Amino acid sequence: MKQHSKILSLLLCVAIFATACKKDFLDTKPHDSIDAGSAFSTPERVEAAMTGLYDIVTNSAFNTQISLTQDVKGGDMLVVSTGNYNRFVTEYQFLQSPTVGYGGGFWTQAYRLIANCNVAITELPNSPISDNLKTDYLAEARALRAWGHLQLVRLFAQPYAYNKTLPGIPVVDKVLAPSDAVPPRGTVEDSYKAITDDLLFAKANMSTTRANTSGRLVINTVNGLLARVYLDMEVWDKAAEHAKLARTGYPLAPASTLLDGFIDKTSEWIWTLIYRSDDNTGYVQVASFQEPYDMGYSTFRATEAFMNMFSSNDIRQKQFYVNVDKVLTYEGDALQRDAPYYSRNGYLMNKFYFRDAWDLNVPMMRSAEMFLIEAEAESEQNHDGLAQDALFEVQRRAITGAVKSTNTGTALKTEIRNERRKELYGEGFRFYDITRKKETLTRTAPAHWSAITLAPGDFKNILPIPQAEREISNIPQNTGYPN
Repeated sequence: MKQHSKILSLLLCVAIFATACKKDFLDTKPHDSIDAGSAFSTPERVEAAMTGLYDIVTNSAFNTQISLTQDVKGGDMLVVSTGNYNRFVTEYQFLQSPTVGYGGGFWTQAYRLIANCNVAITELPNSPISDNLKTDYLAEARALRAWGHLQLVRLFAQPYAYNKTLPGIPVVDKVLAPSDAVPPRGTVEDSYKAITDDLLFAKANMSTTRANTSGRLVINTVNGLLARVYLDMEVWDKAAEHAKLARTGYPLAPASTLLDGFIDKTSEWIWTLIYRSDDNTGYVQVASFQEPYDMGYSTFRATEAFMNMFSSNDIRQKQFYVNVDKVLTYEGDALQRDAPYYSRNGYLMNKFYFRDAWDLNVPMMRSAEMFLIEAEAESEQNHDGLAQDALFEVQRRAITGAVKSTNTGTALKTEIRNERRKELYGEGFRFYDITRKKETLTRTAPAHWSAITLAPGDFKNILPIPQAEREISNIPQNTGYPN
């Protein structure tokens, strides 16, 4: 939504038709892209336009940086204090402002995605494809629009569970002309209502026979997004219901795959971003920052306390093992796992592996997450037995000799939260899990070179509205940040 006339009224501008939207934000019709009607004028162009929506999702300034930011803020990981290329340093120190940090990019790219989804939703009914395909693609566009709004409300508004009456984000549900008013922020509850409406439409209308091969959304992904949304809203029964639907047909992969580097799709990957050797974001992919061999940026580390959460019979402990002879001198050998290695402020990790062909797949949603959503949601309903069952599916895959938990009540909830930390670290969940559970973030020295304590509701828990946006639309700034 950055600058009204660019984002709110943006015509379709996707990589399949143009290399980039290069014109100034004040242009309402990009000069290097075809217009919306032409983009949906033939079956081939419709297909290309729908595929092109995902070019925004894979943009490194959007999804990748959001994921890494959520982890580097959350306390279990950190960015090294020196030699960090000045990437994620502002975010790690919570020094974001209306003009500093990655927030401006998150805002711009999310509303760009939403605007393009709105173009698709407007043009698809008149496109020369079958009615069934129109319905299917409308469902896909609305699900992607919901995901874009979900990213925004999680970043720029306090969590639903903290206070749903606080300001949310502008919900943009149609193509707007430059003369149209900027939608108001509304409340967090309003934002989530729009998100759930889109996802429920998608659930009711998306084809159930879509093949999960191209990285595009399928019905299981829609159910997984609903599970995440209902978890945020603490609608526990629906969160559990949709988590079960999402994981159906996506069995957990063997334990050995947890040491394969999270770059090739496995049976449990419900939604995957696919990068090819000739179509990727180079060194700014997720794996580049987290891999241990200095092939990419290699600037993220785990704290010792977090590493010690993994027991010796947990195969995931080996995600911290590296061959010390290869640290900083990688020569193309296969990964070896000998021992944890401390390097510049923390421990190296190899959960994500960076190969120089750059053809890395990225997991956006896995069945393991769905089991953990199910476990949390059942435990919150005091269905401890069902929660233990769901939790055990994740534990027995990773832990040799695992025994189903006998914890109940608060102890079980704590065990589930800790398992979520261990299973999903590095995938962009940690900081938002802290804020939605109304926990206090506490980072202390020497584990962290930037210590901080943030209570639930602290203004630094969310990002400021970008100054460039406010100069155009004058929407209210988040409390605590300068106007």
